[in-house]
Amino acid sequence: MRTTPAIVAGLAALLVAGCRSGTAGGESTGPAPVAVVNGEPIPFAAFERELQQLRVGGEGSGPTDVLRASVVDGLVARTLLLQQARARGVSVGAEQVDRSFLALRSEYPGTSFDDMLAQERLSVAEIRTRLRDQLIIEKLFQDEVFSRVQVPDGDVAAWYAAHPGEFDEPERVHARQIVVQTREEATRVRDEVRRKPASFPSVASRASIAPEGKRGGDLGWFGKGQGMPEVFDVCFRLQPNAISDVVPSPFGFHVFQVIEKKPPARLTLEQARPAIAARLLRDRRARAQEEYVAALRSQAKIHIDPTAVASVKP
Repeated sequence: MRTTPAIVAGLAALLVAGCRSGTAGGESTGPAPVAVVNGEPIPFAAFERELQQLRVGGEGSGPTDVLRASVVDGLVARTLLLQQARARGVSVGAEQVDRSFLALRSEYPGTSFDDMLAQERLSVAEIRTRLRDQLIIEKLFQDEVFSRVQVPDGDVAAWYAAHPGEFDEPERVHARQIVVQTREEATRVRDEVRRKPASFPSVASRASIAPEGKRGGDLGWFGKGQGMPEVFDVCFRLQPNAISDVVPSPFGFHVFQVIEKKPPARLTLEQARPAIAARLLRDRRARAQEEYVAALRSQAKIHIDPTAVASVKP
């Protein structure tokens, strides 16, 4: 079950994450805990809250028993990681928590942050506790997992050789367009820019109703078959500096000017190296996270109460 990468998925995810294991939020009474991890209980309320939040957020559309198992699995993994962090003396400062709290709050304009807290019945203290736990887990991974993950140049070259088709770039064109509302106007515009091709940007700024008109109609680079092929692919039949005929579309009538063309090509290893290295590093970190949590599980005493888990209403 691939739950570990989600544990460090981002600060906004804390809003639907379960309460901290143990006595976080002051919940020490009530139904039996859904699990006990090395003697530390995972409160029933934490499990119930996360399960409900996932369903409200549209992430819990699968079978109920599968979703319950996934939520419990994530809470157990989170508890193991926080226990390991405590054992290793991993901590974060109040300033880091403050910065993360301000960053999270900035994602909610106006009073929507306070409204969210009220709706979810969360306090600022609970949010800050979750942020601290999240930052601690991230630091634990950074110190004990990520620092050991490397991507040698030879691995990048091997991946490039094994996936040649991923680095093929289609024919591309850099073009401008003018879009107007009627064919008659488009015909006048076409004749004007054909007489003086250098005037295309100024005419686009003056006459085009398309958003890029204010930047001279510049569409940037695009590949064959992108957007509306029946409209834009006309550019691939033109030579640089040529002006197209009028092309109709549901948005109006288009006139194109080709600026530059690039034939199909394959990225070289050096061109592709940064993207491959980033991809391999991301994949290896995710796998190392899973292996790290699996190792913690193998050494832990974990008891999950199936009755308590099944008692949460879907």
